Amino acid sequence: MVLVMGLPFSYARAQHKLEYGFNIGGGLGIQHVGNSSIILNNSIRTFNANLVVAVPVYKEYFLRTGISLQNKGTVIAEDALTTTNRITYIELPVMISRKFEIPTLGKLLLGIGGYFAKGVTGTIDYETPNSSTFNKIAFGDAYDFQQYDAGLSALAGLELNNRLTFNLGYDFGLYNIASQSLKDTGTLNVFNREFTVTLGVKF
Repeated sequence: MVLVMGLPFSYARAQHKLEYGFNIGGGLGIQHVGNSSIILNNSIRTFNANLVVAVPVYKEYFLRTGISLQNKGTVIAEDALTTTNRITYIELPVMISRKFEIPTLGKLLLGIGGYFAKGVTGTIDYETPNSSTFNKIAFGDAYDFQQYDAGLSALAGLELNNRLTFNLGYDFGLYNIASQSLKDTGTLNVFNREFTVTLGVKF
């Protein structure tokens, strides 16, 4: 039984090797914010860098993981106050990906899965018609935001024959990062969303 169950993985290992890659890029981040007093909610520009490991599972299916540095946040307008928060996360994505051969060009990559992230730093900018200040983000239930985040991830990309890669990604946060302090002031929930575009290389 153990031998039979191990055959698909052994076959995949025989056909494909463990793959590594690095990519870097930018995107747009926004947060779904549950607060009825918000007049406007806009996206921010984000930066991300990713180390990628793809483990062959079966034929053209791979378990894709690694570690990422991700920026997320949003711009919120309430009356005369505009607040911009930018949170930097260390993120662990895990997804199942499938590759499709494109003759003479390379491979099309599609993936779906999830991510877990830990906030490591960030800032909150406050702007009024007469002033502009900022604070460093403090994590915790009594402070600005919860430190941890988790959600769903989707990926579409190209792996060219010269080993260059181009990827489009989307993170859909499912964990409410609003602290109790935010909830007490009327913001009942905050969910991260991010669209990314990256360029990289596969080793």
